[in-house]
Amino acid sequence: MKVKTSRNKQIIVRLTADEHQDINDACKALQLNQSDYIRKKVLSNDYNQLVDQRDIHTIRMIGIVLPKILIELKDKDLIPKELTDLTQLIDELKIIVRRLNDQVR
Repeated sequence: MKVKTSRNKQIIVRLTADEHQDINDACKALQLNQSDYIRKKVLSNDYNQLVDQRDIHTIRMIGIVLPKILIELKDKDLIPKELTDLTQLIDELKIIVRRLNDQVR
């Protein structure tokens, strides 16, 4: 059986209302209480467990919008290098979203 370490020390931190709301939102998104969230955020070297679903959603949206932009720019006078860069960026975003989805699951 694992021996539970006694947590008898406190740190009092003053926050703005916005900072407090950000922490509450993150706790809700990650289904953690404030103490566990802050402890993991401060003490953990594994930041993957703290990926916010909103960030994943934002990256997904960018990944959806960029190909549409690329289609709109298709008939414009783009330098082939720019076209290649945009295509690579889209591919990299897809990889990042897959990785983030795997880490959150």
